Amino acid sequence: MSKIKKTSVNLVLSTLLLAFLAAGCGATGTIPQVGDKAPDFTLKDLNGNTVRLSQFQGKTVLLVFASINCKGCEDQMPHLVTVAQQEKENLVVIEVYQFNGTNLVRDYVTRKGYVHFPALPDPKGEIATKYGAARNPPTNFIIDKSGTIKYRKIGPFESPEEISSVISSL
Repeated sequence: MSKIKKTSVNLVLSTLLLAFLAAGCGATGTIPQVGDKAPDFTLKDLNGNTVRLSQFQGKTVLLVFASINCKGCEDQMPHLVTVAQQEKENLVVIEVYQFNGTNLVRDYVTRKGYVHFPALPDPKGEIATKYGAARNPPTNFIIDKSGTIKYRKIGPFESPEEISSVISSL
C-alpha cells in the first residue's frame, strides 16, 4: 500500500474513532461536575440495608470515596468525625469504599474504629467510576440539600475547619 493510501486510511479510521467517542458510544457516561445534580445510587451497608443517596435529600451530604488502607483516607477521618459531630442533624457523611467487598470493609472499619457513619462497599467500583472518583481516594463531594454537587476535592481534607468553611458557604 502506498504511503498516501496508508495516511488516508489512518485519517479515516481516526476520524471514525473520534466520531464514535464524541457520540458517546462505548462511554460510561458523563462525570458529574460542581453544579450538576448528584447522580443517585443504591448500595448495601455492612448490615445489608439498602442505602440510596436520594434518601438524604433535604440534608447536606459529604460523600467520600475511600479505600481500605488509604493513607489520605485515614488522615482525613478525624476531620470527618469532628465535622459530623459539630453539624449533627445538618450533615450526613457517607463513605463509599471503592473496589472493596463487604467483608474487607467490615474488618477494616471495625479494626480502625471507623463506625461513625455508613460504610458502603462498592466492590466493582461502579459508583466511584460514575463519579469520576475511581482510583483517586479519597475523593470528596459536598452535595447540598437539593442534591446539587457544590464542591469536589481530590485528596484528603486537611482540617475540620476546611470542611466547615465549605459547608458554611453553601
